Amino acid sequence: LVAKMLTVFEAAELQNTIAPSDVVAIKVHMGEYNNTAYLRPVYVRALVDKVKELGGDPLVVDTTTLPYTPFAARTTALDHLNTIHRNGFTPATLGCPIIIGDGFLGADDVRIDLPEGFILKEQYVASAIAMADSMIALTHFKGHPMGVYGGAIKNVGVGCASRRGKYNLHVGLHQKYNLSEKPFY
Repeated sequence: LVAKMLTVFEAAELQNTIAPSDVVAIKVHMGEYNNTAYLRPVYVRALVDKVKELGGDPLVVDTTTLPYTPFAARTTALDHLNTIHRNGFTPATLGCPIIIGDGFLGADDVRIDLPEGFILKEQYVASAIAMADSMIALTHFKGHPMGVYGGAIKNVGVGCASRRGKYNLHVGLHQKYNLSEKPFY
């Protein structure tokens, strides 16, 4: 399956999107604590090696999450790193740095204006993702208890948002549709 992933990479001509010295963010969900619903590190390592072969400078990136359960294990960068290391994702196994793209508490972000947005007029993207030259979303298919199925759109649309961006896209800070009187962050 790893070889098939690289065949798809080449068939999609992704090699044409990476120039020498480009910083390439590889966006991956590396799993929850005590869960096995994530891609194994071997897939990520193969993609890292491919980016290096093309002259790119890869980094593996994810973002903090909202504290939506009492047992959340990715709400700070430290919790997140401890969780993903337990799941086998380390700089040694991946061959490149792992960055929690929105910083220690999820506040390191870049504001993006959305002038055409109906409800959201701005969004906040993790700075490590916003500042990369390119990004590859390496995504697994998954279900979500509050929705239906997620995948690449969720990995990018929610997974690239900082904590402030996640509250924003969940309509927590909208002037009209606000779910609370006070901001969550």
